[in-house]
Amino acid sequence: MSPQHAPGEVRMIPVDQIEVINPRERNGHVFDEIVGNIGAIGLKKPIKVTPRATADGVEKFLLVCGEGRLKAFRSLGETTIPALVVDVSDEDAFIMSLAENIARRQCRPLELLTGIQQLQEQGYAPKLIAEKTGLTQSYVQGILTLLHHGEERLVIAVEKGRIPLNAALTIVGAGDDDTAIQAALQEA
Repeated sequence: MSPQHAPGEVRMIPVDQIEVINPRERNGHVFDEIVGNIGAIGLKKPIKVTPRATADGVEKFLLVCGEGRLKAFRSLGETTIPALVVDVSDEDAFIMSLAENIARRQCRPLELLTGIQQLQEQGYAPKLIAEKTGLTQSYVQGILTLLHHGEERLVIAVEKGRIPLNAALTIVGAGDDDTAIQAALQEA
């Protein structure tokens, strides 16, 4: 039986007891830099986890923030990692992870925006998604509209700043009308 710990404290957590709930693809070069940096000077910021008990009573943790740091520790052969332990629900852990990815803006756009869609599928209204992620409600609603129409290419173009969101929505609203689509593209 493990001793009781106060929530919000930094603890050394075994890396094999941590499950990643919101995995992301990583740029190999950037990841190698993270590994090299941690190997040379150590971890500057602990990861964030939330505790969970398994059916057999073993303490496990869901990763809230810090997947790159966790993977770097694993690749360096470390067996434990400093972690800030917070007590949050699975939903809040996912939202916190998504919000960190939005703040960093280094994740692939479609991954980020699919996270917004997952929140809506879990019953969150666009207004609440906007509040929880720090995005505007009109942006969230527009992105959800594009995603619901299967317009991933337009979503990526909006995220990269190639076309404004309102132009992408006009293109989607044009449907199969080639003249309306051409007008929307000219406007963009």
